[in-house]
Amino acid sequence: MFFASNLQKLRKRENMSQEALAEKLDVTRQSVSKWESGASYPEMDKLISICKIFNVDMDTLVNGDVDEKKDTNKETTINTKDLLDKFNTLMKKIVCLFESMSFKEIIEFLVTVFLLIIIILIGTIPKDIIENLIGDGLLYDIAYVGPALNTIFTFIVDILYSVFSIVIFIYVLKIKYLDRIKINEDTDKEIVAKVKEKRVEEVERVIIKDNNSNSLTRTLAKIIIYIIKFFVVLFLFAPLICIVVFAVMLGFEVLFVIKGLPLIGILLWTIAGIIITSLCFEVPLNFVINHKNNYKRVMITLLISLIIIIIGSIIFAFEFFSLTYVDSLPIDVKTKDIIETLPMTSDFKTIGYYHNDIKYVVDDSLTDRVEVTVTYYDYLVDYNIEVELHNDNLLVYMDSPKEFSFKDALDKISDDIKDGKIYNYDKLNEYKVTIKTSSDNINIIKNNNKEFFNENNS
Repeated sequence: MFFASNLQKLRKRENMSQEALAEKLDVTRQSVSKWESGASYPEMDKLISICKIFNVDMDTLVNGDVDEKKDTNKETTINTKDLLDKFNTLMKKIVCLFESMSFKEIIEFLVTVFLLIIIILIGTIPKDIIENLIGDGLLYDIAYVGPALNTIFTFIVDILYSVFSIVIFIYVLKIKYLDRIKINEDTDKEIVAKVKEKRVEEVERVIIKDNNSNSLTRTLAKIIIYIIKFFVVLFLFAPLICIVVFAVMLGFEVLFVIKGLPLIGILLWTIAGIIITSLCFEVPLNFVINHKNNYKRVMITLLISLIIIIIGSIIFAFEFFSLTYVDSLPIDVKTKDIIETLPMTSDFKTIGYYHNDIKYVVDDSLTDRVEVTVTYYDYLVDYNIEVELHNDNLLVYMDSPKEFSFKDALDKISDDIKDGKIYNYDKLNEYKVTIKTSSDNINIIKNNNKEFFNENNS
C-alpha cells in the first residue's frame, strides 16, 4: 500500500503530527490515521493538497517510494540534467498547456505574449542610449582602437540583451502558465477511480505548482511583474490620448451632422475608434490592477465595432458618391484688392513662387514708382496682406487671418455641401499680383529676374 506508507514517511520527515496535517487539510485526525493505515483513501482534492504540502508529485505519492524520489532529487541537484530532456519536458508542457486551455485563456495567453514583445522592444531604447553614450561617446574616440572597441562593445551588449530578453520571456510564460496547468474534472474522476483500483501507475501526468518554491525566485518573479506593469502603465497613455482625440472629433462630427453635412459614415468610424481604443486601454489596465478580463465581452465588443465600421463604410460610400467635386470656389466668392506703391530701383526683382503669375500693366507715368496690387479672396477668412521690398526683391506676405468665424464658415460650407458640391477651398490661400509701372521699368524687372535665374542655374 504505497500511499499509506508514503504519507506516513512524508509526515514524519516534516516533523508533522496527524493533528497538524488534519488541520491543514480541514479533516479530522481519525481520517489521517485511516489513510496511513490503508483503511481508506482521501478524495481527489485532498490528494492534490497533500502533494502541495509535501512538495511531491501525484504518481510518487500514490504509487512510488518517496525515499527513492528523495535520492533521485539529490542526484539531480548534484548532476547536470541533459538539455535535451529539459527541452522535451518543456515541449510536453506546452502541448499539455494548449490542450487544456479554453478559447478565453488562449486569447489571454496571446495578449501576454504581445505585451512581453512590446516591453522587450521598449527595452531597446535604454540599450541604444547606453551603446551611444559608452560606445560612440567614449570608446570610439580612443585612438587607433576606438572603432574596433565600439563594435565589440555594441556586439556584446546586443548579445546580452537578446539572451536576457529570451530568458525573461520564457521565465514569465513558465511561472504564469506552464507551472499552473490544472487537470480538468473528468481527469480528476479518472484518477480517483484508478487510485481506488490501485492502478495509479496508469495516470500519465499531473502537474502541480510548487508552493514551497525558492523565496529568491518568488522575489525575482514579483520584480519582473512589477517592471512589466510599469511599462504597461506607460503604454496606457497612447490609447488614452487616442480616446481624447476621438472624443473631440466626435463632438465636431455631431455638430457637422446637425448642420446637415453628410458625415454619418465618418461619425460611425469615430464611434468604432473610441470603442476599440477603450478596449486597448481597459485590457492592459486590468492586467496592471490584477482584475480579470472578460474576454468574451471583449470579443463581442470588437465584433460590434467591426460591424459599425462596415456600416459606416457603406454609408460613407453613398454620401461620398452623391457629392460633386468642383475645382474652383463658389460663384458668390468675392475678391479684395490691396495696393502698395514702392520706389523703383535698378535692381528691382520679383523673385518668388508667384513671379510667373505676375501680371504687368504699362503706365508710363510711373517712371520712378511701382504700383503693386494684390488681389485675394474675401470669403470665410479675412487675411492680412503685406507688401514690401527687401534687398530690391518684391515680397508679398499672407499672414494669419485678422478674424475668423467658425460658425459662419460651417454655415457656408454646409450650404455648399447640401447642394451636392464640394469646392476647392484651398484656393482661398491663393492671390494674384499685378505690377503697374512704365514699360522701361517692366523691362528692367524682367531682365533682373532673368539674370538672377541664369546666375543661380550656372
